[in-house]
Amino acid sequence: MTKFDDLWTSSAFADYANMLNPPARVYPVFPKDPALNFPPTESYVSRAVKLYNAETNRIDVIMYRITDRQHADAMIAARQRGLIVRLLTEPAEYRDSHYLWDSWNVDRMYMAGIEVKMRAHQGLNHGKLVLLYSQMMSIFGSSNWTTASTSSQHEHNYFLIDSTAFTYFRQQFVRKWNNKTGNTETTAFVPLPPDAPVYVGPANGATQSTSGVKLAWKPGYWAHKADVYFGTSPDPPLVARDFAVTPKTTAYYALPTLTPGRTYYWRIVSKTMANKTKGGAVWSFGT
Repeated sequence: MTKFDDLWTSSAFADYANMLNPPARVYPVFPKDPALNFPPTESYVSRAVKLYNAETNRIDVIMYRITDRQHADAMIAARQRGLIVRLLTEPAEYRDSHYLWDSWNVDRMYMAGIEVKMRAHQGLNHGKLVLLYSQMMSIFGSSNWTTASTSSQHEHNYFLIDSTAFTYFRQQFVRKWNNKTGNTETTAFVPLPPDAPVYVGPANGATQSTSGVKLAWKPGYWAHKADVYFGTSPDPPLVARDFAVTPKTTAYYALPTLTPGRTYYWRIVSKTMANKTKGGAVWSFGT
């Protein structure tokens, strides 16, 4: 209530001309429970990651959107320390073209050995929960694992050490994870492929100079790396594996000096961080 009034009476929000009087406090001012966390004035990610790194037993997570790699990196590090890490997340976010880094993080965690399941019931899995077993801590509230949820949006989170609450949340997680009611709430995660690459140039059948030539293509949604094939054979050999790309940005691969009077062939295979692929056609150009 104190935090609500802090925001209500601040100058952070616009008056849309329907207020007759200046906003005033309604509630008494209460001392803040140190377990509470209010982004953006308090960092959610730095507080959470510090606790992830201190965990020595296991971690269970329910998280709607995952685009901040700091959380994913900490989960991968926990798995590399030998911890069991389980993640329940949202399939609509995994393939939301507005949040292309969700799939990047989920695929990376999956490849690192983290157990991943997806929401299988109707609606959305909009939960945000982290259970740290050796600390008996439940982290829950409104923040996603996103940059906005720690640095720009007004959020509210609770870093709670309480055995009753921990047991409640753990039972909820296990119910969902194991479909214990007989209803299908979750299903095993199956990584999906990216969109196919779209070639930019050199144009198919074009003639190029022998120096300064670059292969250019749009990787396609959810492609974060590519295999590049190039050579004088109509079935060109692999010349670069896992070449880093960004889904919405044109990718460029610089070629060495070429031989005049030759025909060169090239092909791009787009890849996700889970190594799922979608290949393009073979194009050629002459010199």
